[in-house]
Amino acid sequence: MIQCPTSDDSTFPIPFIKNYKPVVLDPSQVQLTPEQRSALSSNIQLWRDALILFTASGHARGVAGHTGGPFDSVVELCILLGILAGDPEGKKFVHTLFDEAGHRVPLQYLLAAFRGRIPASKLLTYRAAYSGLPGHPEFGLPSADFSSGRLGHMWPFVNGITHSEKKTVFCLGSDGAQQEGNDVEAARLAVNMKLNVKLIIDDNNMTVVGPSRDILPHFDITKTLTAEGMAVFEADGENIDNAYAAIARAIQYDGPAAAILHRPICPGIDELQGSNHGHDAICASHATSYLQKRGYGEDITSILMDMKPTKESHVYKGSSEELTGNRYLFGKAVNECLGVLPEGEAQRRVFVIDSDLMLSTGLAAIKEAHPEVFHSSGIMERANISAAAGFGFNNDKQGIFATFTAFSEMCLSELTMARMNNSNLLCHFSHSGCDDMADNTCHFGVNGFFLDNGLPESFETKLYFPADGAQMMAVVKRIFWDKGLRTIFSTRSKVPYILKENSTERFYDNPDYIFVPGKDEVIREGTVGTVVSYGEMLYRALDAVTTLREEGIDVGLVNKVTLNTIDEESLKAIGKKGFVLIVEAWNQKTGLGSKMGTWLLERGYCIRYAYMGVRHEGCGGLWEQIHHQGLDPESIEERIRSLLK
Repeated sequence: MIQCPTSDDSTFPIPFIKNYKPVVLDPSQVQLTPEQRSALSSNIQLWRDALILFTASGHARGVAGHTGGPFDSVVELCILLGILAGDPEGKKFVHTLFDEAGHRVPLQYLLAAFRGRIPASKLLTYRAAYSGLPGHPEFGLPSADFSSGRLGHMWPFVNGITHSEKKTVFCLGSDGAQQEGNDVEAARLAVNMKLNVKLIIDDNNMTVVGPSRDILPHFDITKTLTAEGMAVFEADGENIDNAYAAIARAIQYDGPAAAILHRPICPGIDELQGSNHGHDAICASHATSYLQKRGYGEDITSILMDMKPTKESHVYKGSSEELTGNRYLFGKAVNECLGVLPEGEAQRRVFVIDSDLMLSTGLAAIKEAHPEVFHSSGIMERANISAAAGFGFNNDKQGIFATFTAFSEMCLSELTMARMNNSNLLCHFSHSGCDDMADNTCHFGVNGFFLDNGLPESFETKLYFPADGAQMMAVVKRIFWDKGLRTIFSTRSKVPYILKENSTERFYDNPDYIFVPGKDEVIREGTVGTVVSYGEMLYRALDAVTTLREEGIDVGLVNKVTLNTIDEESLKAIGKKGFVLIVEAWNQKTGLGSKMGTWLLERGYCIRYAYMGVRHEGCGGLWEQIHHQGLDPESIEERIRSLLK
C-alpha cells in the first residue's frame, strides 16, 4: 500500500503534492504533537487551495460541480492519510477511503493524483466530457476505486466490504446521506454483526435548498446512531486537534463507530460560509478572491478567467431557437390547476412533498405560490412518496411527489403499495435520460418503464413524457385530477418548442391543441416509414426527419406522449408502412423500443423494425452525452437511411 506521493504536480499550478508534508499518525494516541499539527494544518490548507481551483474550473467551463462538501472534508481526508501512512502494508486498514456523498468526488480526484493514478494537470478538466472525472466517482475509471451511487448507498455496501476484509474500513459520510433510511439500516446491521466500520461524518448542516435543521429540526445524527448501538464521538471539524481525537477514538473503539465533525459549510470562504450556495461549484470570481487572499497571483487565477463553456453548434431543424426547462414548468402548471380552486380547497385536497430537490423539480414554484399545500422534507424519497400516496388514499384528494428519474428506482415497492391501495398520486420525475448529465451514469434516468408495474387487468399506471414546454403545460393540466398513479417525466436539459412543418408556428403552443391521454400524435405524415419518439429526443428525431424530407424522402414522425398505452389506431397506421424506428434516451434494454416491436407483431404487422436508446456508461460533460450514445440527429438520420435500403 503506497501512501506517499507517487506523482508530481509540476503541470498543476498549486503544488499540493510537491509541498505535501508527510505525517504519520498513530490512532492509539489521541493527542497530536506540535509537529503533526503543523504538518496537518499545512496539508489541509494546501489541498483546500487546490480543490478550490479545480472545482471552480467546472463552474467556469459550464459543467458545474460541487465545492462545499469536499472542501469541508479535506480535514478528515488529510487525517486519514496520516493514519494510513502508519499502516503501509494495509494490515490494519483498507486503504480505499469510501465515500457515500457522491458530490464529494473531488476528494477522490485529489487522491488519485496524489497516488499517481492520474496526472495532477487532469484536475483542471473536472467534469468535462471524456475527462474521466465525472460528477460522481465511477468504478473502473483511473480516478476512482468505487462507484458511490447516490446518497445513502455506500454505507450498506461498505458493511459487506468490512465483513469480507476483516480489517477496519472507513466511510466518509454526510448529514445529508444520514437522512436516507438505508443508513439507519446500515447502522443496525453494523452493530448486529460487530463490524469494524468507521463513519467519518461531515455535519455541515446544509443541503442544496438550505440548512438541514430547518428542514428536519428534530433529526439528530448522534441520537439516531447511538439508538442503533453505534459508538459516536463528536468534535468541531475545524479544530484539528478535536477532529483527530474524535477519529482516533472511533478507531480505538472495538466495533462500529462514528466520528461526527460539526462545521459550517465552506468554512473560511467569505462569500459561501454557511450558505447553501456552497453546495454547488464555487464560481470563478469567488475562487479568484479566495486564492488571491491566500497569496496566489494572477498566473493562477487567470486560469479560471480563460476557461469557457463548450456549446453544441448544431442548429436543429423543425424546432424553435428558444429553449425552456420543462422541469420548472411542472410547478407552473400545477399552480394553474390550484389557482382555480375555491379558497381552502387546495389545502384540503392536495399534498405536495419535497425531498430536498424543489429547486430542480419545479416544486419551488408551488411553495412560493401555494405554501399551504407544500411540505419540505428530508432526503428520504421512500417515506416521502409513500406519504404522498397515503394522502391520495382518499378518492377526493391527491398527493404530489417529485425527484430525479434515477431515484425513481428506489421507490418501486412504494409505488406498488400505492397502486395496491388505489391511491391518487401524481409524480414528477425530472432529469430523465442522460442529456446534460455531468453527474454521469449514476444519475442517468433511463429505466422509466420500471414504474409501469401495474398488472394488465387491474389498476392502471400512466407514464407521460411531454416533448416541449407547451405540451408539458397541456399534459399536467389535463391529467391533474385523473385518478390513480400518473407519472410525468422531464429532462435536466432545456428543450426547444416543436414547430409545424415549414412554419415558425409552434405545434403545441396554440389554443386548438388538446392533449388526449393514450393517443399518439403525428408530427409529420409520411409514407415510406415512421420514426416514433418522445421527450427530449423528439426534436432531435425531427431534425433528422426534416433533413430527409427536404431530400424528398417521405419519412413520418410520431410523438408517443403516453408511453405505456397502446394506441391501436396509431399502430395500424405505422404498421402498414416501410419501417418503424424508435428513438429514445432511455435504456435500450427496457425502453419503448423493447416493447413496441412486440405490439406490432402481436397485431400481425411484419415490417422493418429498429430502435435506438442509451447503451453505454456516461462520458461526462453535458450535451456530449447524447452524441456519446449515438443519439444525435446525424446518427438517427444514418439509421433511417439504413432501414430504407
